[in-house]
Amino acid sequence: MKQRIYKNLAIASFLFGGILACTPMDDYKKFIGDGEISYTGRVDSVKIYSGEERVMVEGLLISDPKVCGCLIFWNNKMDSLDVPVERTEKVDTLRQIINLPENLYNFELYTYDQFNNRSVPVYKTGHSYGKNFISRLTNRPLDGTPISSEEGLSVKFLPVDKTLGPIYTVISYTNNQDKVDTVHIAIDQESFSIKDYKLGSKFSHYTLYIPDTLCIDTFKTVMQTDVVPMTKISKKNWEITDFDTQEETGEQGGKYGWANQIIDDDITTYWHACHTCNPRPPFPHWISFDMKETNEVTSFELTPRQDGGDPFKDFEILGSMDGTYWTSCGEFTLKNNRSTQRFSFTKPCTMRYVQIYMKNDYSGQPYTYLAEITLFK
Repeated sequence: MKQRIYKNLAIASFLFGGILACTPMDDYKKFIGDGEISYTGRVDSVKIYSGEERVMVEGLLISDPKVCGCLIFWNNKMDSLDVPVERTEKVDTLRQIINLPENLYNFELYTYDQFNNRSVPVYKTGHSYGKNFISRLTNRPLDGTPISSEEGLSVKFLPVDKTLGPIYTVISYTNNQDKVDTVHIAIDQESFSIKDYKLGSKFSHYTLYIPDTLCIDTFKTVMQTDVVPMTKISKKNWEITDFDTQEETGEQGGKYGWANQIIDDDITTYWHACHTCNPRPPFPHWISFDMKETNEVTSFELTPRQDGGDPFKDFEILGSMDGTYWTSCGEFTLKNNRSTQRFSFTKPCTMRYVQIYMKNDYSGQPYTYLAEITLFK
């Protein structure tokens, strides 16, 4: 008798276990008690793509050919959308745009068949961006005033906060064919040159943002317009007209030391006050040059010698129309390092001839050096 009971229990356990084993593998059916509830196959690989006052719901329909629609709920099921589905024999893609105000949303997705049998839910979160997000975007700041020259436009940028997703800075400019053109500059690129920039023209720029990796829209800042770059004055025809001293025998095997090397557009060469002279000429030192044309100069750059030595300290820039009568354009102090340093006049200085008048230095020696001077208008 006991053997018969154990045998019947074993058969029942086997049958019941077989039913339960099949159920999780079948997306369509589940047994509860002695009744049967049919479930449709759910949406697979669901993603919620963010956007500007919208989201895009995307997923795959893989397992159930009977699915004929998908219900999408949000706002605690207070809002919903019924999306019709036409299944094929292949894997189908569900893709639906939903226009939504700026907010973070929790979504529930159910598929259903013609008998209104539903799938188990799929839960996903998505973000709709709007005016509040856009108001926080900032244009990437320029690092100083851009410089234009015969070689093109040179622009430098400062770093920008990356938490909001900046990707590019876009410059809109006029090229040498008088046509408006644009360039995209990667957000990590600190400087950029535009070779076909029309000298003397203005340009505009803005910054593009993508706030997350699933965003389908690109956001941009308000365009900064009518940026006027400084124009580098060409040194092609410049000529040294006067100096108080130079190293006549040349530095480093006769390669460096002459006054004309401060206007050769090469910061690896330099002028050197004579230090082989006996006695060595004391401060002040000066160099004058002719630009061969009158310019309204607004600023200038000085580059000290790059391979050593202390630069001069206090100096003055003077201008002249004839090379005889000089007017002071301003007094300045050069920092004690080897970087190129930019200075601006309090007002534009109109001149053809230029003189740099060096008063003293940092080391207390009577000699000094200079690699390059560059003027802007």
